[in-house]
Amino acid sequence: AWFFEGCGHCEYCNSGRETFCREVKNAGYTVDGGMAEECIVVADYAVKVPDGLSSEAASSITCAGVTTYKAIKVSHIQPGQWIAIYGLGGLGNLAVQYAKNVFNAKVIAIDVNEKQLELAREMGADMTLNPAKEKVEEIIQEKVGGAYAAVVTAVAKSAFNSAVASVRAGGRIVAVALPVDTMDLNIPRLVLDGIEVVGSLVGTREDLREAFQFGAEGKVVPKVTMRPLEDINDIFDEMTAGKFTGRMVIDFKNA
Repeated sequence: AWFFEGCGHCEYCNSGRETFCREVKNAGYTVDGGMAEECIVVADYAVKVPDGLSSEAASSITCAGVTTYKAIKVSHIQPGQWIAIYGLGGLGNLAVQYAKNVFNAKVIAIDVNEKQLELAREMGADMTLNPAKEKVEEIIQEKVGGAYAAVVTAVAKSAFNSAVASVRAGGRIVAVALPVDTMDLNIPRLVLDGIEVVGSLVGTREDLREAFQFGAEGKVVPKVTMRPLEDINDIFDEMTAGKFTGRMVIDFKNA
């Protein structure tokens, strides 16, 4: 998992916000591990994969799944409320499932890629919108009175700006993606309509346990394609070009 280890004694580690630990270590980034058959982990930070959840599905939930699950928790969405998911790639398609099947929300799926929108419909999205063809904010405000929350997994400044315009008064925008740009915030609207913009960083060990369990129960089913290790460079090229849906997982079993 991305969250490798925290210090275990700071205010963040002691208050259920361990991913914000100032001494955090991240797998494959600040410590070794990640794209390998095996890696050494700290036992206290290892989360057991439950029975009934395959390794390939767990690999997606360990990263994209727990990230979007936590983001939806942070959104404070309630059953029956409308939530907008911006970006339907490796993270967004799982966000649709968690929002729909775990939080029982009404889901608006937003992407410029028609294949991703088709996948979102298959996964239960109640409304799909393409910002390259439609005025997303106007449609959401007109049809449902604005979303109660928006989760942004799209790495585009325009998606963040659109999210602010798509929520209703009192709405909450949860930032997940990390574009290099800065957001344009309409400060009077934030103040007068009580709009909140917050960030969500991956998930804690407890978040991962919960995300795993929903996968084991079949409420969330990652769309996974197994590929051999020799395809790794092709996979990165395909990902950059937006040519696949779901997650690609390297198959070490048959390497």
